[in-house]
Amino acid sequence: MSESVALVLDNGACTAKAGLSMDVDPQVVPNCLMKAKSERRKTFIGNQVEDCRDLSGLFYIYPHQKGYLVNWDVEKKIWDHVMGRDMLDINPKAVSFMLTEPCCNFSSIQESLNEIAFEEYQFKSFFRCPAPVLSAFKYRQENPRSICCCVVDVGFSFTHIVPVYNGCIISSSVRRVDVAGKVLTNHLKELVSYRQLNVMDETYVVNEVKEEVCFVSQNLSRDMEVARLRDSRNTIVRDYVLPDFSHIRRGYVKTAETTTIEE
Repeated sequence: MSESVALVLDNGACTAKAGLSMDVDPQVVPNCLMKAKSERRKTFIGNQVEDCRDLSGLFYIYPHQKGYLVNWDVEKKIWDHVMGRDMLDINPKAVSFMLTEPCCNFSSIQESLNEIAFEEYQFKSFFRCPAPVLSAFKYRQENPRSICCCVVDVGFSFTHIVPVYNGCIISSSVRRVDVAGKVLTNHLKELVSYRQLNVMDETYVVNEVKEEVCFVSQNLSRDMEVARLRDSRNTIVRDYVLPDFSHIRRGYVKTAETTTIEE
């Protein structure tokens, strides 16, 4: 393995994006441990959940709380899986390590990160930085004349609005909003449970629904008008077929043509 190879890990509170520096695309895995009702004795780590026969009522064990890494025992199991034979299959001692962390991360967590990176895994070198810095770096590469930008980092537990000037975060102007992906998933569970069927325990399924059909409106008033239409001009409302984990393992969105034919 080349001396310049590095492990790049975007360690999000919901998903972890991991890959080597020469990879084109990272591998995305759930950053948690999971247990199923039908297989309570077995613990699924990251993408091992794909082997689970029944994804209904999954129980999650997250290493993060409110966006900060607090459970190192859980996180270490996930990192071991990411670097193990089932995924990247690397020797930590032979590579460098780049890790993302939350803005304004606690110094105690940073010290623990340093300790685990060097003493536990013994990486050749270690670099950690907030994810918005890397986004700003990419933007600067694509727009060399721009020396400043504002990064809106929407995560699992919170959203950060981060101004970056010449590659450096303006810390005094960073703002955190405690609204992000988890809030949207929970809100969608409540809406569906109140109107249709009880899915309060179906976090995995509802999260898939959210990622498949939800979008960020660029013109809310116009999109609301379109959503109220009852004919083929309604390009927003879609039917989603829920999985039953016997015949349908993964839910899917019905196409507009299929919905029209059935009607």
